[in-house]
Amino acid sequence: MGRHFITLLCATASAGLFNTQALAQETSLPAEAVEAETQGDIVVTGIRQSIETSQAIKRTSDQIVDVIVAEDIGKLPDVTASASLARITGIQVNRAAGEAAEVRVRGLPNLSTTYNGREIFTGQGRFVALQDFPAASVAALEVYKSSTADLIEGGIAGQINVRARKPFDFKGFRIFGSLDAIHFDQSQRIEWNGNLLVSNRWETGIGDIGVLVNANMANTDFLDSTREQGFAIQVGTPVAGQPGRFRPLTVAEFNAGRANDPGNIRYPDGQAVFFGEGNRWRPSVSAVLQWRPSSELEFYVDGLFQGYRGRDSDRYLFSPAFGAGVQFSDVVLKPGTNQVASMTVTGGNRPDGYSGYRDAKTDTYQIAGGAIWDKGPLKISADVAYTDSTFTVQAGNIDFAFASVPVRDISYDVAHEDGGPVFAYRDFDLTDPDNFIFRGLFDQRSQAKGDDIQARVDVEYETGIDFIDKVEFGARFNNRTASRRNGSKYLNVEGRRIPLANLPVDLMLSAPGFRDGPFMQPRRFVIAERDSVRDNIRELRDLVDYFNRPECVDPNSPEFELADCEGPPPYNDLETFDADENSLAGYAQIKYKFDAGVPIDGSIGVRAIRTETTLAGISRVVTLDPDGSGNLVAFVPIEQTNTYTDYLPNASARIKFLDNLQLRAAYTETRTRPNFDQLNPSLNFGDIIPTACDPDSPIPPDGAPPGPDNPNCVYTASGGNPDLRPIMSTNYDLSLEYYFSRAGSATVAVFRRDVNGFISRISNLETDPDLGRLSINRPFNGDDGRLQGIEVAFGTFFDFDFLPEWARGFGVRGNYTYIDAGAELAADQAEDLPGQQPVVGVSEHSYNLVALYEKPQFSARLAYNYQSSFVDGYNRVRDFALPPVDQEGGAPFLPIFEDGRGVLDFSASVNPLKNVTIAFNVSNILGEPVRRYRAYNVAGDVFPRQVKYLERIFSLGVRVRLQ
Repeated sequence: MGRHFITLLCATASAGLFNTQALAQETSLPAEAVEAETQGDIVVTGIRQSIETSQAIKRTSDQIVDVIVAEDIGKLPDVTASASLARITGIQVNRAAGEAAEVRVRGLPNLSTTYNGREIFTGQGRFVALQDFPAASVAALEVYKSSTADLIEGGIAGQINVRARKPFDFKGFRIFGSLDAIHFDQSQRIEWNGNLLVSNRWETGIGDIGVLVNANMANTDFLDSTREQGFAIQVGTPVAGQPGRFRPLTVAEFNAGRANDPGNIRYPDGQAVFFGEGNRWRPSVSAVLQWRPSSELEFYVDGLFQGYRGRDSDRYLFSPAFGAGVQFSDVVLKPGTNQVASMTVTGGNRPDGYSGYRDAKTDTYQIAGGAIWDKGPLKISADVAYTDSTFTVQAGNIDFAFASVPVRDISYDVAHEDGGPVFAYRDFDLTDPDNFIFRGLFDQRSQAKGDDIQARVDVEYETGIDFIDKVEFGARFNNRTASRRNGSKYLNVEGRRIPLANLPVDLMLSAPGFRDGPFMQPRRFVIAERDSVRDNIRELRDLVDYFNRPECVDPNSPEFELADCEGPPPYNDLETFDADENSLAGYAQIKYKFDAGVPIDGSIGVRAIRTETTLAGISRVVTLDPDGSGNLVAFVPIEQTNTYTDYLPNASARIKFLDNLQLRAAYTETRTRPNFDQLNPSLNFGDIIPTACDPDSPIPPDGAPPGPDNPNCVYTASGGNPDLRPIMSTNYDLSLEYYFSRAGSATVAVFRRDVNGFISRISNLETDPDLGRLSINRPFNGDDGRLQGIEVAFGTFFDFDFLPEWARGFGVRGNYTYIDAGAELAADQAEDLPGQQPVVGVSEHSYNLVALYEKPQFSARLAYNYQSSFVDGYNRVRDFALPPVDQEGGAPFLPIFEDGRGVLDFSASVNPLKNVTIAFNVSNILGEPVRRYRAYNVAGDVFPRQVKYLERIFSLGVRVRLQ
C-alpha cells in the first residue's frame, strides 16, 4: 500500500484529453487544431500540438471526458484502439492473444460504444469489440465518464465514442499512408500492417463537397503459453506400511470424517499446459461524403466496414493426479502447511488433451446519413443509420490420450520468480506419434447476428436569456434484432484405441512455448496440423461414425427428418435464440450560466427511454405419460416480452475560481441493459459432471445411468434468464482542474457509483423428473454495490527558461486511479460470501507513467502501465476436505485472484524528410506473465492457478504524407 501511496504523490501526467459532443453536437475545433489532430499517426505535427488542443477543449467540455487523439495513437506502440485506451486515466484492459481487449472504465465493463456518435456493436452483443478498430484509422477515442441527456444511453460505466476522420477536417487534397513490419516474439512470426487515407474537398457552384476514403489492414500473430492447475483440491492420506507414500482418501474415510486427519496432504487434482496460437487479420474501410451547400446547411453520408478473421490453433495437455490405483511419493510440503509443493505420481488416469482449429469471422457494416442546419440561435440535426454485424465460427478438435500411463513429476509452485505449476514425464517420448491414441472428435459451428435501424433528431436553441444560455431537446428511435445459433457434436472413440498416426490428418510437433522460462514442463508434443483437421473433417466424422448417429439412421428418432447428416453439426434448438428490441428515447436539457462572484455554468436535463424486448427460444418440458409408464420430453417454443421505462436525470456545474482553475460537479443516473445471450430463455444440457461420478470421488457411482434413480451423477446445463433486470447506477463526480500552461495541467477527480443489480452467472442444483439432478448455470442479478475512487493526473513539458532549447523537448505525463469497489453477490454466492465482496475485474490501483521527448526531427516515448491485483471470478471450490461431501450442491464459492502486473512500451520516430517518418515500437518489454491464484478454503489459503506468458511485439514502419 505504501508503494502505491508514493505513486499517487509522484504520478506525473495525463494522456491526451479533449471533449467532443456526439456526432451532430461535435465541438468545432480551430482549423489548425483540426489539421494537427486529424492527421494522426501518419503526419508528424507533434505530440505537443495534440496535447495543447486536447487540454484547451477539456477546459470547456460539458461532461467529464478523457480522450486520446490520433496524434497520440500514432506515437504510441499500439496496433488497436483498445490498446491505446489503456493510456487514459481510469481505463483498465485485459491483455491476451497479442492484444488488449475487455475495456473497463473505472473498473466497470458495462459501457456503451458509438462510432461517430451512433451506436455500434459486434454480433449479438450490446457493444463493439474495440480491438477491431485499428489504431491507425481512428481520429479520436472519446471516453465519457459522466453523462448528459443528449448522449445515447446504455452504459453505467460510461460511453466510448470512436471518431473517424472527415474530408472537411482537412484544407484540401491529402494522401496519407503507412506500412509497418510487426515481429511477434513468442510465435516468431512477422506480419504487415498498412493504412491508406485519401481525402479531397472542392469548392463548386453548389457548395463545398468533400470525399474521404480510409482503408486499413491490421495483422496480429500470437502464442500465449499457459501453465495451470486443475480446479478440484484433493486430500491424500499415508499408505499403510509404505512410509513416504500417499493415496487419495476413500469414500468410507471421507464419510468417517477423516478428511482433516493429521498427516493428510492437500493438492490440486491435475496440471496442464495450454498453448493459444493464432493469427487475427482485421481489414477495415471507411468512407465519408460531405456537402455544404451554404454556411448554414450540411449533408453527409458515411459508411464503415469492419472485418475480423481469426485462425486459432489451440492445443492442451492435461496430466491428472487421480484415477484407479494412483499413488504419490517423494512428497514435499510447503513449510508449515499440508499443501504439497512437489511429488511424484504413479498410476491413475492417463494424460490426455486436444489440438485442432477454430476459424472465426466477423463482418460489421454501418451506413449513415444526415443533415445539420445551423442558423443564428437555432441548430437542428438529424441522423439515420443502419448497422449489420455477423459473427461465425467453425471449429474442430482432435482429442487424444496417452497410450500408457507414465510416471509424472509435479511441482505445484516452482521455485522461480514466475512461480506456478510444472510437470514432466519419465521415460515417455512426447514426439513419438505411437505414444498417442485418438480419444474423440469435437465438431462445432455457430453464428451470431445483430442489426439495427437507429434514427435521431436533436435541436439546440440559444435563448439569449442571462441565466438559461441554451435549450436542447431531441428524440431517438432504435429497432435492434439479435440472434444466436450453435451446433456441436462430440463423439468419443477412446475405447477403440485408434493410434493417432492412423488418422487422416497431418501430424506435427507443436510450436515451442514458454520462450522466456527455463521450465521442465512440456513445450512440444505431437498434434494434428490445424488446416489438415479442417480439410479432412468429413473423413474424421466418418471415422467416429458421425453419419451413423441415431438421428441419421433411426426413423423413430424425433430429429430424423430434421437432421443434417452430410454437413456440419446441425444447430441445437436449445442453443438458439432470437431477440427483437424497440426503444424510444426523448430528452430535454438546459445549459445555464451566471455569476455568483465567480462564473458558474452547467447543464440540467433528463432522458426518458421506453424499452420493449422480446426473446424467443426453445424450452425443454417434461410431463408424465398419461399411462404412468414414464416421462414425456418435449421441446417447445418459448417467448417472453419485457417492457420498462427508465428516467435518467443529470445535473452538472462548473465553477471557474480563476481563468486556469475550475471545479466540476456532476450527478447522473445511468443503466445498462442485460446482454441478449444473458436473456436467452433456452436451456442447453451438457455432460455429466465427471467428478460427481468419478470412481475416486467421495460420491460413489452405483453403475446406474444418470437420472432420478441415481443421485450420485449430476447433469450440467446452462442457459439465460429472461427475468434479468437492467443494472442501475447513481453517479457522483467531482473534478478539480488546474491548467498552468498550454500543455501543462494537474487534475484530481473523485467519483462514486451506487450500483444495483450486477449480473453474474451461478450454478444451482435443481431436480428434473426425467434427468434427475441438474447443475444449472444461469445469470442472476446481484444486490447493491458501490465503486468509489480518485483519479490524479499531471503532465507538462520542461519549458523552463533556464534550460537550453534541446532540453525543452522533454516532458512527463502520468495518471493514477484508486478504486474501492464492492457488491453484494447473488443469493447462492452470498451464502458463502455475505456482505459486499470485491467486484470482478476491478483493480484497486492502476497508473500510467510516461517519459517523452519531442522535437521536429525526433521523438521518443517510454510508457509504463500498471494494474494491481483483482478478483478474476467466483467459483465453487470442489475441495473434498470441505463439507458437505456433495461437492456440486454445497461446495463454497471462493475467489480466483489475478496478480498485479505492469506493461512497459517504447516508441521512437525520426523524420529524415519533411513528409516521411520512420517509427520503431516495442510493446510488453518486460514480458511479465499473468499470474492467477485459486483460494481453496475460507481462510484464504491459495494454490497457483495459472501462469500465462504473452507476446512481446516489435514493429518498424514508415509513414508518408503527400499533399
